[in-house]
Amino acid sequence: MAFDIFRVDWILVDTIIIILLILLLISVKIFKEAYRWRFSLSNEFLTRTTTKALSFNLDRPSIYLKKWNLTKSKVIQEEISSKPSIFIMRTHRKQMLLKILTEGLSTYGFNVVNIWLKIKADKGKSKTIKDIEREIQQILPSFLSIYNQDLHLLSQRYVVMNFDKFFFPYNIITKNFNSAKLISINPRLNLANLKIIQTLETVSNPQFQLFIIFSGRLNPFLKNRNSDKKILSDKTLKNSNKFKYHTIQKAKSTFKYYETVLLSIIIKNIENKIR
Repeated sequence: MAFDIFRVDWILVDTIIIILLILLLISVKIFKEAYRWRFSLSNEFLTRTTTKALSFNLDRPSIYLKKWNLTKSKVIQEEISSKPSIFIMRTHRKQMLLKILTEGLSTYGFNVVNIWLKIKADKGKSKTIKDIEREIQQILPSFLSIYNQDLHLLSQRYVVMNFDKFFFPYNIITKNFNSAKLISINPRLNLANLKIIQTLETVSNPQFQLFIIFSGRLNPFLKNRNSDKKILSDKTLKNSNKFKYHTIQKAKSTFKYYETVLLSIIIKNIENKIR
């Protein structure tokens, strides 16, 4: 039977072609978003190393370390004590933004340790904040000890960066006078976090500072209301050296296209306080 071109349903064919083109455009968009940044280090003068062992004397640990690594510059050979070590702590999945910040900070001359913590699910026992704080308190000294045992890679002074919705428990950091800052990126200012901010003036560490960076928007449609909290304009906090915050007005929560701005704000804040 001969093919009859006039009996083909061209409306159906056109519809299928249009759908395929739309899917192709969506795929290209997703590919560009996913591979906008390199997964490996783009700066060939940086090195990334991972320690092989890390142990804690905990009876029933509530947290464990999934991954950790140290990124440093092979070119900048300043004395370790001239710049603080930077610990980037997270409990969520891998974030491309943290890779960008790590590479930028390391290129600038900081030695950066990325630590991915996982809070264990415990059906038989409800974990308290104090339990988790007690365990986290052992982590930073352990890293300092391991990386300095033979190679002396980390300064004893350090800054902690947190990119989670909750605040890293800074009261365990302030007990060590080598700690200088907690930089929290887009935290959720719920009642618990607001209470933490209100206790800053009781911190005995004179050089400690909590620095919060907000994006102006959560997404293209919603404004980030966390940056409008009344407590942020409290007169006591405004005059306090222990608390500062900054809002990048046009940025969304992912800080897409504002990564360089975010990096410059972080470096400026660290350099202004730590000399």
